[in-house]
Amino acid sequence: MSDILIRGMEMPKSNVPIKAFIYPDGRVSVKLQGGGYLGLHAVPVPPHGRLIDADDLANSITGAIYHSDLLDAPTVIPAEEAAP
Repeated sequence: MSDILIRGMEMPKSNVPIKAFIYPDGRVSVKLQGGGYLGLHAVPVPPHGRLIDADDLANSITGAIYHSDLLDAPTVIPAEEAAP
């Protein structure tokens, strides 16, 4: 199974559920609390290991890059679970 990224959408800050419709072409229609809809776009995230912010890592390292620097980099998206 792969993941889906909805561009431009943040995690909800309240306990109110978000109603979203995701279409096969990637369109996402999110129903707003006051009525109306917000149009966003979803993209598939292919199978992957742990994803890090490489730009942030590059900006934080001075000098040589060591293997431990990569292992200690903060995870942005955790690795996918291996299929059984």
